[in-house]
Amino acid sequence: MTVTPTEPATMLDSAATAEIARVRESGVLGASGRLLELFEYLAASSAEGRTPKEAEIAHAVFGKSENDALRDDPVARVYIHRLRKRLDDFYLRHGMPAGVRLDIPKGDYRIACINPHAAESAEADAIAAVEPAAPAKRKFSWGLIAACIAAFAVVGNVAAWALLANRGGVERELASTDVWASIAESKRPLLIVVGDYYMFGEYEDRVVLKRLVRDFAINSKEELVYSQRNTPDDLERYSDVAMQYLPASAAFALADLAPLLREGRDVQVTLASELTPDRMKSNDIIYVGLLSGLGPLRDPVFSQSRFRMGQSYDQIIDRQTGRSYTSEAFLAAPSDQMYRDYGFFSSFEGPTGNRIVILSGSRDTAVMGVAEAVTQIDRLARVAEKTPNDADFEALFEVKGQKHVNLEAQVLAAYPLNGSAIWSNERVNAAKYPAK
Repeated sequence: MTVTPTEPATMLDSAATAEIARVRESGVLGASGRLLELFEYLAASSAEGRTPKEAEIAHAVFGKSENDALRDDPVARVYIHRLRKRLDDFYLRHGMPAGVRLDIPKGDYRIACINPHAAESAEADAIAAVEPAAPAKRKFSWGLIAACIAAFAVVGNVAAWALLANRGGVERELASTDVWASIAESKRPLLIVVGDYYMFGEYEDRVVLKRLVRDFAINSKEELVYSQRNTPDDLERYSDVAMQYLPASAAFALADLAPLLREGRDVQVTLASELTPDRMKSNDIIYVGLLSGLGPLRDPVFSQSRFRMGQSYDQIIDRQTGRSYTSEAFLAAPSDQMYRDYGFFSSFEGPTGNRIVILSGSRDTAVMGVAEAVTQIDRLARVAEKTPNDADFEALFEVKGQKHVNLEAQVLAAYPLNGSAIWSNERVNAAKYPAK
């Protein structure tokens, strides 16, 4: 491919070179794979003083043909987005001993070495020059916020999210969209519900833990004991180990949702397994997680839904057409093969007029794809074009993925919901759920 000459960019100095080596050696980008290849390509291009175009990256890093690279292929943008997040995570964990960090400027495909504190100071000086003095406000790193959300998800209280008072225009615009306005402007407490999974242990000779077991039919210690009532031998073999886990996609999705939260909002996080009916009644709720982790939200979600689960949680079926949508993520993810995953998004009225939003999918790729699609203004506009004007609706997404990375999400089908009927005697769907 012929590379179009670009304007000369600043060559990498010794500090930038040292940071590139530090990131590389940390293993945060993995020992191999597309993300590491993209990082190395940008580092080499930046060292040469060259800023590659998106099509060049698609061709050089992802092996796209020249014709395909020139089309509107999202692969380069998606991986750049992931690389920015991975750099944020690296500096959150490892700090900035030299006082500088690597950055990929928005809209500019190159690696830069910046001093965040100097940039904040310069910004503050510029504001002070044109505005009257005002009480000082703390600034917070988006990377830090995202990591705090992930860390606090199992603790319960994420009031720190309210520190997002200084949202930019994009975040304010997102909060005013039809999809999110009822949540963003509500004065009710907001409860973030994260889909979690109970695991128990299989023991050998009642002493040695042999392996951990996940059974979709057993979601608590009490259910484990109940399942053993007719099989006394299982009492010797299986036991509670006080362990639950969260899918990785929940952390990314929570970070995407953070800009929706305003200062002063009462925000709490709970696990789906710990969601109680009284909290479902008194709070606005955003569920984030896999379809298999909905817990007590499963009945409300599917009682009026046009969709149902198939033979497994990887299969979603349209009740009216009978069409089946089966995730390919499990089979294809270990390879470079692209695959299709399926995401689910719905918003409906709760039992007391509160708002319940479900952001979910068959696998991690779908959850991350839907989260990005409904929290980015340009992509949300495309989603809105294909969804009903009703406040209560549901939408099925097809998410294209590669190696657990969501490349693109699009709405396949969307239908209005009768939210009030969910909580009345008009419920029509007796939801059944697969055992796997």
